[in-house]
Amino acid sequence: MNKKYCLVVKTGDAELRAIQHSSSEVMKAIFPLVELTRGRKLPSRKGRPDPVELYPFDKRLDLVKQLFKGMDVALDITTDERLINGQIKELYNPSEGYKNWVTFLKEIQSQGIFNSISPCVIIDASDENLSDNLANEVRSLSQAFDELVYRSDIYDDFCYEDIELIQNNLNGKRLVIVIDCSYIIQSSVNSYEAKVKARIDNLKKILVGDTQIVVTGTSFPNNISEIGDDKSDTFSLCEVKLHESLKDGKIIYSDYGSINPVRNDTIVMARGWIPRIDVPLEEEVFYHRLRRPKNVTAYAETYSDVADLVVKDSRFPRYLSANWGVNQIMKCSEGTSPSSQPNFWISVRMCIHIETQLRRLKLL
Repeated sequence: MNKKYCLVVKTGDAELRAIQHSSSEVMKAIFPLVELTRGRKLPSRKGRPDPVELYPFDKRLDLVKQLFKGMDVALDITTDERLINGQIKELYNPSEGYKNWVTFLKEIQSQGIFNSISPCVIIDASDENLSDNLANEVRSLSQAFDELVYRSDIYDDFCYEDIELIQNNLNGKRLVIVIDCSYIIQSSVNSYEAKVKARIDNLKKILVGDTQIVVTGTSFPNNISEIGDDKSDTFSLCEVKLHESLKDGKIIYSDYGSINPVRNDTIVMARGWIPRIDVPLEEEVFYHRLRRPKNVTAYAETYSDVADLVVKDSRFPRYLSANWGVNQIMKCSEGTSPSSQPNFWISVRMCIHIETQLRRLKLL
């Protein structure tokens, strides 16, 4: 991992759309850690054999290959039960040292699509032969790949045992350790800072060889009403504050691209939603939102009104006019609403966030 910005990308529609519209300069500057998740549910058809994989990720994987072609990437699979399908469960099978996962990665490597692959070491905590299968997995991966990634939650205290076992089977290959804070609660950022610093101090006591530490997380809420006012508000990007508090240039900055780790695409908004546009800045996010007028069913005009408020905000980053996300907001403010779906405006936010963070880190 030779980049200074590790972007965790779940393979949801909003995330992949944001990547699709990012500039070539942005793509060259990031190191994506791609977390494979299930795809959309297939429509029911008569005569379909049973059992059948209803949420295949094949199309998502094909798009990942297309978007990150020629790049260095890390590949992982989700542990979120809501985003797992049958294919992912099979990849998590620990037998024979996670043979399915290792075979899957080698097959992708053989296609020559990516410049390099850094596979994430996966672990099934319920495996009765955890140590043996983990050791075999690491040995197999280190024979085929030059760099391995170990990603663990900040609250997982078993990580130290895992890391020692991984290091003993690395065969001299490089290890990247990702400390994952997931969703960082605004009011608890100091607690996260203390825990991350303690984790890093403890890791430095056991790390050997060529090892890189990455700290990731996001403070963007799943529901903006949890932390903000109804019409407009501003909140801090705690992931930025956390990284800066470490005061260690060797620790790589990482985040989820302003996307909350919990995907809510299964929620049916029967009563509609409140049109909102978010604008990420270097250390904070501001947003404006408006309710539709009574007896108005369409959202397009309200989104244009919101975009007008956003563009008139003195903080609006007009200097990023070439950015796809900023450009969509400006077009919308002129009366041409590109979309009335919240998912689209998440992509807009993510596209702006990625470039803004790269500029903050002086990587653009």
